[in-house]
Amino acid sequence: MTMSCRMLSRFLRCAAGSVFHHYAHCWSQCTCAVRIKVLQKNLSTTTSLLIRTEQVFTKAGNFPDRLAIVDDNGHYTYRDLYLHSVDLSRKIHNALECFDGDIKEQRISILCPNNVSYVVAQWASWMSGGVVVPLCKNHPAALLKYVVQDSQSTLIIVEKNYAELITAIADRLGVKCLVLPGYNLSQESSGTKRLERCATAPVPDASYVVTDWRNRGAMILYTSGTTGPPKGVLTTHGILRSQVTSLVKQWEWSQDDVILHVLPLHHLHGVLNKLMCPLWVGATCVMLPEFNAQRVWDYLLKTEVPRINVFMAVPTIYAKLIAYHTKHFTHSHAKDFIYSVCRNNIRLMVSGSSALPEPILEKWKEISGHTLLERYGMTEIGMALSNPVHGVRIPGAVGTPLPGVEVCIAVENSTKNHSVYTVIAEGNSTETKVRPGMEGKEGELLVKGHSVFREYWNRTKETKESFTSDGWFKTGDTVCYRDGVYWILGRTSVDIIKTGGYKISALDIERHLLGHPSIADVAVIGAPDMTWGQKVVAVVQLQKGCSLSPKELKEWAKDRLATYSLPSELILMEEIPRNHMGKVNKKDLLKLFYPTPSK
Repeated sequence: MTMSCRMLSRFLRCAAGSVFHHYAHCWSQCTCAVRIKVLQKNLSTTTSLLIRTEQVFTKAGNFPDRLAIVDDNGHYTYRDLYLHSVDLSRKIHNALECFDGDIKEQRISILCPNNVSYVVAQWASWMSGGVVVPLCKNHPAALLKYVVQDSQSTLIIVEKNYAELITAIADRLGVKCLVLPGYNLSQESSGTKRLERCATAPVPDASYVVTDWRNRGAMILYTSGTTGPPKGVLTTHGILRSQVTSLVKQWEWSQDDVILHVLPLHHLHGVLNKLMCPLWVGATCVMLPEFNAQRVWDYLLKTEVPRINVFMAVPTIYAKLIAYHTKHFTHSHAKDFIYSVCRNNIRLMVSGSSALPEPILEKWKEISGHTLLERYGMTEIGMALSNPVHGVRIPGAVGTPLPGVEVCIAVENSTKNHSVYTVIAEGNSTETKVRPGMEGKEGELLVKGHSVFREYWNRTKETKESFTSDGWFKTGDTVCYRDGVYWILGRTSVDIIKTGGYKISALDIERHLLGHPSIADVAVIGAPDMTWGQKVVAVVQLQKGCSLSPKELKEWAKDRLATYSLPSELILMEEIPRNHMGKVNKKDLLKLFYPTPSK
């Protein structure tokens, strides 16, 4: 059976919208071969005609037979992802009893492992017109319940291995659950069985067509919540598109790239930088269920296809990879081989989500030949600053603004009725202008652009307070601009220590202390002090078998730090607690070691 020109025309018009909902009966009447041909040949034409509707899943037709995902269960092409997503979209509509095709931005929480099931759940939710709310599989039940309830999710998509964890929460909240069976293509060939699956893949028959995705809600990511409960950061499809295309341009993503994915998928780093970017351009994403140093090294050193050529991680992961290298790769020929493979086969290695200690940067360069690319971003703004792919990367600096991003360094001068900002510097991807005499001055980083989030979910007051009167987002990070690049000095609330009239960067002190041979990890905090306002306290995790006294630390540090930056107190811990993204909650450390007396 063949498709008439009129039926094909109707089909293509609706394809530009969401998921081929409108006139889907035309699709269902076609043979599998025709479906594949239409998907392969015409999606790119449709998306180019209506560029405003462009989303990651609408681009699948540009490269349907390319390898998209590799996980522990199998290999998946872009066609596989698309067809599985269409099938799940139909089930979403049925579960929500929404048969007109538009679920009208209902929130859909997703609890899936780091594999293809997450991608399918994400795409299907967007195809259906929903807003994705990623959940973390390692979060306690109370926090999962909070996110589902706060986001007002009407459906939870859960992979079967996590069904028991989430169904009890869903039952208590009266939220529907859709359990995914898991996707396993490891036993399927790319020929007959895959075609048979295409031929029987169900297709939704609703009539909803999206004509403009730009302002529709797309995703809510919950921040770690250093003050109060976590807040949901709502982004639109237009914002996500701006964030992705900016990175694709700056980091030179292409179809030839293969990235190794080891980060959680409830955080911007894992969702945007490491998943949406490669899938946007038709690249391949190799997904591990969780970080494992041995498996990462195995993949980095593989010479067969798909061969990794992009890797991104947090500083803690690089530290663990260095530790594994030190322990297991002891022979000089092994070290030479690793250096050669990494240097010649991997085009880009990135570090982010927390400050990169210089000793880790230097050691990784020694091991791999790569100077890690440092960048700066946050949930509310995507990525804002980045070192160059080509060119000099200054240790500790985070480069310059990404395409489409405007930044400003300013100092707030509050009055009784309103706040006035003194501007130190303003910049974009092409230039930064510094006010006369203010080179190197510190201030808060403010950000503008199409990549900035829409709102904190259901928090009108907090949203308004997070922007200046003229529309700049207040990041809460203290920065400076010098030597042609931006430097992050830390969170204004916890990383800027005010002692004896001096303002000190805790991150700068940490970078120096990590050079001590006995220190494995360190967090510097500013503790209350009656005399100085705050005192510098070093919370230290020692290398195995090492010891360190406050006097010894001061003696070692006095040649590296200003006198007023020297730690006045040393606290030893067996292990400094860090979250899944390698960040230390310094407010928790302050509460632990310097609790506020109860009244």
